[in-house]
Amino acid sequence: MSTVAEPGHRNDGPTAATAPPLVELRGGPGGINVAALGELWAFREVLWAFVVRFVKVKYKQAFVGIGWAIIQPVAAALVLAFVLGRLADVPSEGVPYLLFALAGMVGWTYFSTAAGTAMESLVDDRELLRKVYFPRETLPLGAVGAGLVDLGPGLLTLFVFAAAYGELPTLAWLALPLPLVLLVLSAAALGLAFAGLNVYYRDVRYAMPYVLQLGLFLSPVLYPARLIDEPWRTVYEIVNPVAAALDGLRTIVARGDWPDWGVTFAALGWAIMLVLAGYAILKRLERGFADRA
Repeated sequence: MSTVAEPGHRNDGPTAATAPPLVELRGGPGGINVAALGELWAFREVLWAFVVRFVKVKYKQAFVGIGWAIIQPVAAALVLAFVLGRLADVPSEGVPYLLFALAGMVGWTYFSTAAGTAMESLVDDRELLRKVYFPRETLPLGAVGAGLVDLGPGLLTLFVFAAAYGELPTLAWLALPLPLVLLVLSAAALGLAFAGLNVYYRDVRYAMPYVLQLGLFLSPVLYPARLIDEPWRTVYEIVNPVAAALDGLRTIVARGDWPDWGVTFAALGWAIMLVLAGYAILKRLERGFADRA
């Protein structure tokens, strides 16, 4: 004979004790909203943990270690100074080409490395996506943040070379955070969008090196931005925030002048929009990450 609980009475029978709880999960359409941003802030310690993890994994069992952050841009700048500065006589705006090239390579090395690592982050940690919940954007953002560990020694090397050429710090160096923020935002925008797309389309990991190689020539790494005539140069530096960042970094460190404020802040606004667009792409796609990664 079955027992039926009357309204207002508790049923302590075996059926009630062993019945599993009912959990209903509802997935939204994805995208940027206040709840998603609040969740990202709530998981800020997880983001920091991923930053530390990326740094440890990168330099695990590496003999030179963080010294590669100095060797890579300096070696590239030396080759460029000989091939382009001496043989091809590429203009460098009155700045010694070695210093000119080093300023470009320090910024570009951070951007390309951070964006590339962020793009691979979700696929590389596919098992983690299937086991533990956390905001998926913390992985690519952690890769972008970890790249700053390499940017620090690179900048210090640039400062040493600038001092060797007689370019000592000026008041304009107070504006140095602006081009650095532009580099971080640009790497985050590209890394977020491509990380989400890479989960669904593995062609992205093969296309990324070509995109970065193309960006190397489309950004003023090897040549001065002033080779482009106005008003196109302004449009070029705004649409490509990396160009504004590299030009600003050279202007501040290699020449001791203030950056172009109008171009810098316009590029900063555009970079923020690109980050939001990349973030929206990732959030739109994240519902299928566990199944597709």
